[in-house]
Amino acid sequence: MKISILFFLFITILTFLYIAHIKFELIYALTNSTKSLNIELISINGSFISDGKFLIIPDPYQKFASLEVSDNELMDSNKTIGIISLKGISNGNYTITQKASNINYLPNTISKIVEIKDDSPISSVLFVNNFNFKSEKRIISTPNTFTYNAKFVCGSIRGDEGPLRPGHYDTDISIYNKQNYPITLVWNAVVNNYNSSNSIIKTIDPKQSTGLICQDIKQLVHINSQDTDLIEGFVIIQVEETNISFGTKERFTNEPVSVQVFYTANALDSLPQETLVEKFVFQIINDPTGKIPQSFLNKDLEVLTRADLNSIVPQDFKIQKILSSVYNLTNIEIKNIQLVVKETDLGVGNMIDDHAISLLRLSSD
Repeated sequence: MKISILFFLFITILTFLYIAHIKFELIYALTNSTKSLNIELISINGSFISDGKFLIIPDPYQKFASLEVSDNELMDSNKTIGIISLKGISNGNYTITQKASNINYLPNTISKIVEIKDDSPISSVLFVNNFNFKSEKRIISTPNTFTYNAKFVCGSIRGDEGPLRPGHYDTDISIYNKQNYPITLVWNAVVNNYNSSNSIIKTIDPKQSTGLICQDIKQLVHINSQDTDLIEGFVIIQVEETNISFGTKERFTNEPVSVQVFYTANALDSLPQETLVEKFVFQIINDPTGKIPQSFLNKDLEVLTRADLNSIVPQDFKIQKILSSVYNLTNIEIKNIQLVVKETDLGVGNMIDDHAISLLRLSSD
């Protein structure tokens, strides 16, 4: 009997020491590391939301299993409603999933990945929640929701790897507020076969406009702006009209904003420009190689070539270069061909403008 009591006391003491050790490591991390993780929870109209609860995998302190945190609990060092701040976070990638929200809102079920690293002392991740219109605690009139799905194509195709022809592609998404009061919208980017970006909240003043270009989209999805590889996907733009007891907005009589997408494609690295063109009239007197058709000998032949400014090149050399390319002549063979330049002419031409543009006006879903 005494042995059982002693064994029980021994196990109890070990458990206490283990828990104390874990608490000590957690306190040490919270007080000695300078890196922090902020989890922000807002509504679709931009206001902060209380009662947020999130699951972090792995546990950023113990590096195993997972950690569940709630707004304004003991581990939350920021007592502002809607912001959970965890200090002393170790470097690494963490998956954060929202588990609960204020009863008036629907949790965002899409998990987000955040990276903690040395060059970023504070890392933040944003969750946006839509209204829970079934909640009995809110007096609401159902708002109109306007969603615009803008297709984007950004980057270059150099071969035949895709349905688009080789070229350079850009997209410009413009949004105009048609109302006489500010409009708040939320957008995020979804790249094909890639994760969705965090949502961005933007307020547009009355009768003003804003926009997104490929550089903004790449920044939103954390792709290097210098990367020229082609990316495709959608920018999801949402505008929600609300008429609720704790906030009033004017009701939209029609679509609140105008969304237009401007696409450009150019197969040339540089813009078209005027060029000098030389025309040569010449005769081939003798061809010991036998590679040039006999019908071309001792007849006036004509060829056009581009003229380079401030360059000194013999006229017969330009013709020889073209003949070598067309009839696969070696350097020795082309020197044995006898030709005479009879006439030259100079003109101005334009490079081919292999350029296309299109404009698309979007309607809401």
